Amino acid sequence: MTLRLSTDEDAMLTRLAQQFRTSKNSAAAAAIEIAVPKPDHPEFVAAATRRLLDRYDGLMGRLAEA
Repeated sequence: MTLRLSTDEDAMLTRLAQQFRTSKNSAAAAAIEIAVPKPDHPEFVAAATRRLLDRYDGLMGRLAEA
């Protein structure tokens, strides 16, 4: 798949990939998944929660030990 982006869009995707700590391809896929409405809201919230808990797992552990 080829994704044609403007310079600004590419910069935004680069920042998103850095925030997600993943490749630009994976960040684009995650952005699409987040943006597309989900028919089952509770499932969407659960997936978003899992993503955030995975992302901040180290922080949560440090806070628990503080």
